[in-house]
Amino acid sequence: MRIIFNFIIGFALLCSLSSKAQVNYRHFVLAGRIDLSEERFLEAIQNFNTALRYKSDHFEAYFLRGVAKFSLSDYQGAFEDFSKTLEIHPLYVRAWHYRGITNDRLSNYFDAKADFARALEIDPYDADLHLAIGATNMHMNDFGEAIKSYDMALLINPNMSNAYLNRGVANRLLERLGEALEDLDKAVYHDYFNTEAWMRRGMIQLELEAPDKALKDFNEALRLDEQNPLLYFQRAMAYLNMGDTTAAMQDYETVNRLDSRNALTYYNRALIHSLQKDYEKALPLYEVVTKINPKNVYAWFNKGVTHFQLDEFEDAAVDFSRAIDLFPDFAGAWINRSVAREKSGDRKGSRADYEQAMSIIKALNNEGGNPDSLYARYADSTYFDQIFALESDFVSGEAQQSRVQFRQIDIVPFGLLSIVPVEEFPPGKKKTYGTYIDLGLSQLNTAIHAGFRLAFAEDEHVFLKVIGDSLIEGKYNLPNDFLLGIRYQHQGNYNKAINAYTHLSGQKDWELYALTNLVNVMIEKAELVLAEEQFDQALMITRQKHLPTSETKVEVPDYSESRMLMQQILLNYPDFAFGWYNMGNIHMQNRDFHPAIDAYSEAIRYEPNLAEAYYNRALTLLYLGEQELACNDLSKAGELGLEEAYAVIKRYCK
Repeated sequence: MRIIFNFIIGFALLCSLSSKAQVNYRHFVLAGRIDLSEERFLEAIQNFNTALRYKSDHFEAYFLRGVAKFSLSDYQGAFEDFSKTLEIHPLYVRAWHYRGITNDRLSNYFDAKADFARALEIDPYDADLHLAIGATNMHMNDFGEAIKSYDMALLINPNMSNAYLNRGVANRLLERLGEALEDLDKAVYHDYFNTEAWMRRGMIQLELEAPDKALKDFNEALRLDEQNPLLYFQRAMAYLNMGDTTAAMQDYETVNRLDSRNALTYYNRALIHSLQKDYEKALPLYEVVTKINPKNVYAWFNKGVTHFQLDEFEDAAVDFSRAIDLFPDFAGAWINRSVAREKSGDRKGSRADYEQAMSIIKALNNEGGNPDSLYARYADSTYFDQIFALESDFVSGEAQQSRVQFRQIDIVPFGLLSIVPVEEFPPGKKKTYGTYIDLGLSQLNTAIHAGFRLAFAEDEHVFLKVIGDSLIEGKYNLPNDFLLGIRYQHQGNYNKAINAYTHLSGQKDWELYALTNLVNVMIEKAELVLAEEQFDQALMITRQKHLPTSETKVEVPDYSESRMLMQQILLNYPDFAFGWYNMGNIHMQNRDFHPAIDAYSEAIRYEPNLAEAYYNRALTLLYLGEQELACNDLSKAGELGLEEAYAVIKRYCK
């Protein structure tokens, strides 16, 4: 009887747990769906993550998480989630469809068409699917096939505005302007609120030399979407065609107000001021362009011309030098630098530049006068993309600010993780900056009973519990020296903090955490020392009226002592994830990029959810040119809750 009773209890408990898992899974999927519908994509991903922890073999959460990642421009992450969906449910047509679109965004066009073909086998009468196939054909420059796909979409749904719109664009690219205009008329007719249809029709009107009609279309589009920077940019083109430079400049200024990183628009504004011989206004605009796109050869060249027009010949020579560094066969830059150096009194340098320019021109003429032969010397076409392209997403307007990938952030690595007291640590709480607790801290926290918890976090970004002068030894059931060290560290009393943490060396439970903070204090102190030295050097330069030479070494703080101590910590605690992360930061600050990657990898091996390690490793990989690996890391960092990752994905993972 006892055995039967236990079996019944066990069976009931099993059913209860199974039911609980099912309820929790559906709850978080539903919450994620609501977040998706309201464009809270980060929150949606976290809800789907939680759902998958309850039930990792169900396709729905993977698919919806893929949609959220796609909406954040994380196409690689979306691809992986759609692929996982198809592993579980190979007949789910929407997953084939969406993975096809994702492959298209990743420029994997053959794979995209294969996905679409699989989707068509399941559902050949989906007009949206034919629309997507047409888009991929467009991206492959097969405009005739694209039109066939749009024709099929319209056969299924004759009122499909976007099919008319896209077919109009395809006809335009085939130089059938009349047919393109007819398609865009139908696109507007079938969806009056289709902003892009109005804009595209306006662009066709401009090409048909009807700027007054184009202006009407752009105005109509702006009534529908007054925060769209691309519409203002296009309307500026219409005003320029009508000779209204003032109105065009006002629209360009609006573009930069909505999209402050739009280098193309700053460049156009600078050109207009230059043509009007208003060089004082042109110069700061070119400076903005070179800050946004520091590798753009035209920006440096035109900035040099502007300096020259202002009789600032030495500055002009510097700008022409930057253009030459970017494109060594730019004969015009050599000639202009020659003239600038002549004006500055450097006749020898001027003559050398002139001879180099003539050498380039002679070589070009000997090759038959074909400019393509000059560019052929540069085998990698992406090189020219980098030096000629100007940033112009036209997506950073206020209307898009709900999507974190369009926010403007300073792309910098996350800092060191210290052990600090935090106000609270509720599981699942959304944090912009991560807060982590390992097993050792978790055990120590159970005994503190202090109204706060100790956790790993970036010191300057966490809500610190204020520990005032009324600190009483033993009050918080943890070593007084540890709290004193935290307080001194936060105050900038580095020597006092070092002494406090050093007192805990050899204490079994606290040594690891005290030494971790000790290393961070040593690093902060080293950075402060270097800053003071650089300030003193700047004062000396000012007094002596000279500037550093081009050979001046870029200095970094002296991390040797802190690095040695961290190496000793990791020798004693080889599975200490947060120590490996901090070691990665030390290496990165020392510009030792490959050891930094190795250290971040170790941190991830021991703590797979350490989002900052993925993010910092991604930035290091980007610096080394490993874009694909970097984008995978950024996707994981975003999935783990770092919203900054999506802004970097948007900029570098196209």
